[in-house]
Amino acid sequence: MIYALGAYIILQFAIALWASRYVNSEADYFVAGRRFGLLMVGVSVFATWFGAETVMGASGAIADEGLAGGRADPFGYTICLIGMALFLAYKLRAAEVMTFPDFLEQRFGQRAEITAAILTIPTSIIWASAQLLAMGQIISETAAISLNIALFGGAVLIIAYTTIGGLLGDALTDMLQGAVMMIGLTVLLIVLLASGDFSFAEIRPEQLTWVVSDEEGNPESWLSALDTWMVPILGSLVAQEAISRFLGAKSASIARKGCFLAAGLYIVFGSIPLMIGLLGHAAGFEASSTDSYLPELARQYLSPAMYILLMGAIVSAILSTVDTTLLAVSAIASRNLIEPIARDLPEPRKLMFGRSLTLLAGLLAYGIAASGETIKGLVEIASSFGSAGIMVALLIGLHSGYGRERAALAALFTGAALSFLGYGVPAWAVSLFDEAAADGMPAWTQGFEGSFIISVVSALAAYVAVAELEKRGILEGGKKESPAASYDAPG
Repeated sequence: MIYALGAYIILQFAIALWASRYVNSEADYFVAGRRFGLLMVGVSVFATWFGAETVMGASGAIADEGLAGGRADPFGYTICLIGMALFLAYKLRAAEVMTFPDFLEQRFGQRAEITAAILTIPTSIIWASAQLLAMGQIISETAAISLNIALFGGAVLIIAYTTIGGLLGDALTDMLQGAVMMIGLTVLLIVLLASGDFSFAEIRPEQLTWVVSDEEGNPESWLSALDTWMVPILGSLVAQEAISRFLGAKSASIARKGCFLAAGLYIVFGSIPLMIGLLGHAAGFEASSTDSYLPELARQYLSPAMYILLMGAIVSAILSTVDTTLLAVSAIASRNLIEPIARDLPEPRKLMFGRSLTLLAGLLAYGIAASGETIKGLVEIASSFGSAGIMVALLIGLHSGYGRERAALAALFTGAALSFLGYGVPAWAVSLFDEAAADGMPAWTQGFEGSFIISVVSALAAYVAVAELEKRGILEGGKKESPAASYDAPG
């Protein structure tokens, strides 16, 4: 296993070195010089979205909860990609931006740009750290080396090839990683069905439910169910990790079509872990934990060579997620925090800042991952914290001229504040030092049901309320024209 991983690592690094020959400017580094065709956009967005939680977590969740365990993976995230294609890809690419805060600056002003950047960067780094830790655990178990060594080695690899190759290097490695994932999962499903131990006919009707019940058989509330759907669909809609991929497209039309292609790939190959979870539960297979469901099943039924292939697929899923996240952090930090302060930087200096910030983001993610236990709570909110207000401002700003700077800021701050309280971050932070004190904190610090959907509705209400005050001249508005409002797709 260790030799196979070594060869895989060398190949990844070689691809990044080759891609670095074509990185001579900030646009080359962050959006690959806008060279991507349809296949590159589609596969790259798919590989970026298809993370470790899709390959590992989905099977166990579906085995435990039936189809309800797949509301995020593969269904929610597939719908999210379709939403990107319909509402974001064409107009953002036509606006010629490199990050979504770039557009917020064009549409609403610099304060909205900086606020969105500050809300996005911390959770992206935390998400990258969680993926790094998952990769370290997989390499440690399959290669029989210590977790610290596996984590350090994996972090060095990802940081190095992402820093060197930029988006072009990431996208090329995504093509390889995506192919490995598709092959590995397909092989596993074929082997399981060929073994004779698993049959679709054995799947029971109760496994096909969309409702989750507690231990006493009480179904979850409608608000909780709606929130479970909306977190992947809306919470990830404004993820720079995926947005950067379609911003690298040759045209706005290719950007949109690439997202549709990514959605198709996601539902097809994301359905494999879903089927494995249903088949395994029907056959009575049990794993030691939800996340280890698919690896333990694979270890039992695959040959050593095929098992290595599948582990390579899982590592690939993690690599393609982490490298994209680090580059997204770097792009937003450079474009939307540093450049507004240090204006008129020459291209070589911008490129230097971009690479330096990618390195810094990687080191921060590694530091958090190495701490292990302290990230568990924040990982659960990393995909949606602060995104409610960003989504509201970005979608309204892209498709209309309604509302100005103060309306956008109201949505951003309202969404962030309610996410902060809704996920119980105050109590969680205190619990890191004193769990008893955290338990005694007021109820409003402990979180509440339906926190994400409430954040979205509240952010929208705040936007509309302030926009009306701007419209009536009670508040000064700032910028009011939408640079992309006229970029309508043909037909």
